[in-house]
Amino acid sequence: MKLSILRAVSTFALLSCSLEAGPAAGATEAVVAADESARADTAARAALGDGPFAGIAVAVSRNGKIVYRNGFGLADVERRIPVDADTRFPVGSITKPITCLSLQQLAAAGRVDTDAKAGRYLPDLPAPARDVAIRHLLDHTSGIENYIEVGEFPYRRPTGLSRDDMTAFFAGKPLRFPSGEKFSYSNSNTYLLGLIIEAVSGESYDTYVKGHVFAPLGMTRSDFEARPEGDANRALGYQSRSGMFSRAIGYDWLVPFSAGAAVSTAPDLLRFADGLFGEATKSVHERLLVHGTLGDGTRNAYTQGCLVEGRLGDARRFSHSGAIYGFSAHFAHYPDQKLSVAVLTNSQGENFGAITLSNRIARIFLGQSEPEQIDRPLDTAAASWIAGDYRVGNRRLGIDRLRFSLRDGKLWLETGTPGRGGQPGEKQEIPLVHLGENRFVSPRDSEQRFRFEKSAEGVKVLLDYHGGDMPFHRVSE
Repeated sequence: MKLSILRAVSTFALLSCSLEAGPAAGATEAVVAADESARADTAARAALGDGPFAGIAVAVSRNGKIVYRNGFGLADVERRIPVDADTRFPVGSITKPITCLSLQQLAAAGRVDTDAKAGRYLPDLPAPARDVAIRHLLDHTSGIENYIEVGEFPYRRPTGLSRDDMTAFFAGKPLRFPSGEKFSYSNSNTYLLGLIIEAVSGESYDTYVKGHVFAPLGMTRSDFEARPEGDANRALGYQSRSGMFSRAIGYDWLVPFSAGAAVSTAPDLLRFADGLFGEATKSVHERLLVHGTLGDGTRNAYTQGCLVEGRLGDARRFSHSGAIYGFSAHFAHYPDQKLSVAVLTNSQGENFGAITLSNRIARIFLGQSEPEQIDRPLDTAAASWIAGDYRVGNRRLGIDRLRFSLRDGKLWLETGTPGRGGQPGEKQEIPLVHLGENRFVSPRDSEQRFRFEKSAEGVKVLLDYHGGDMPFHRVSE
């Protein structure tokens, strides 16, 4: 989560100036492009230390053409091997839109009915998972438990697990809520989609994706092998603590499988992002962008193509992030500007993740300014109604509760990593920056913002982190 403030220059204003066609216009475009690239370099280099990250790869395309690509830091800390623009990284949950595109291809061909229950294609799947409609798997409204949050899942030893072992962690467990009522992000949903792809296509998941997604979109350096042995330009994963890096846990790609096993490069993710909105996927394009409606009548921001629709400033965006054992990544496509951004890292920053750098890079190429982060005085007595415990509402991203307290003239957020696989989480408190009008932002990550509202129904806080509000409702004073 990052704090650098960059000064934006409006690309569109410069290009729309009253210039004669010819060399002068070309020269102006070259100056603008050089300025954008220089500022993107500055943002990425700052992120290495601020994150911190061992290494970063960034690429940007405009109108389907790559206009910026670069690597920073180290792919291998021990051997001092640098990252370049073509370094391969595991991309974690960016695998999900790859899986959803594959499933929707089969649906468009009439081979999968997304209104059908999963059990039609996976007859041995236990209930209640077998009775969930595929469309609820696609947009994470199934209510199925996320297997990485199940106590018995071996989070510290993610190897040697069969398909049956994996589905046993979640398929027979009670649903968190009736399918379709709420959004709750779950790797289990997309894991099942991979099994359905295999059952319907008659091919292994990785073979299908390589032949029907990677090859048609020109993603020549994308694959599913989790281990880096034998790959000269493959980043190693690291965890950081107090700015020091150590090797992250290794894993078998068949464990994250269709929910998180892809390995790719920044340029390949641009080809994927641009391809989702190009001719290569025209037959399934509308399917990918369909939004469901939650039980309270609000629109689900997560589409049937495993894409998060939101906004960055005034720019519409479709995106997805990923994080897995020492890696974090983010890609975004801005359809109205025909701009795509990809950021890959080989560590999960202590202060912020790849999403924040992706947003900063995008703002440079969109001509947007960084959001203000001026800490204004807080009247803690007047703000006393804010303090308390909050429970997640109808949109859950792995966090069930937030706790806020007031002291020393600040609003403090209790945060930390959740416990997984029977391992305890880590907790810490962060003093938030007060922006005024009951709005706050994390001092570590300018993209993590909180807005408190009070009404007859009670008090709620809206957490804006991924282009859309996640509501949390206060449950205690």
